[in-house]
Amino acid sequence: MSETRRVMIDIETVGLEPGSAIVEIGAVQFEPAAIIGETYHASVSLTSCQEVGLHIDADTVEWWLGDQPEIATEVLVGGDDLADALADFVDWLNEIEPHEVWANSPSFDCEMLEHAGEQVGVEMPWEFYQERDLRTLDSLPHGVEMEQQGVEHTALDDAIYQARLASTILHKLSSSGGGDGGD
Repeated sequence: MSETRRVMIDIETVGLEPGSAIVEIGAVQFEPAAIIGETYHASVSLTSCQEVGLHIDADTVEWWLGDQPEIATEVLVGGDDLADALADFVDWLNEIEPHEVWANSPSFDCEMLEHAGEQVGVEMPWEFYQERDLRTLDSLPHGVEMEQQGVEHTALDDAIYQARLASTILHKLSSSGGGDGGD
């Protein structure tokens, strides 16, 4: 049986509502035993998001500037055009051909990416049945404790941490008779 190809996605935004501007996209391919594969990272221009109708929430910008000042400048300034970043992201995903697309909350990350893609004519290459939720997995009794490495609230570091956590939990559940973990 071939191994399940998984990708963990994380985005950073300047809003929590659908249609909010995306400022960073991070993704990582992952395998059992917390093996991290290919990665994708893009910083996205706020201006390009606003030009296509995505929203910038003042409270979220204040949160970035107040609670995350050390990374706010990197996240909020500059970046690639949204359409280019999403097209590159889709190309990266198509090379990997994941069976499963994971996020800490697909109803946030995946839906935000799908909405942004609609705004610029870039379709996300997954189906709803491929989406997997790390929060649901993490809520199961598993006994895995893992500290985040890297910088929290940077999309690639968060995606790598989340992929390691998901992989470790899936492996533990699989080896304890809790299921096959999809592999």
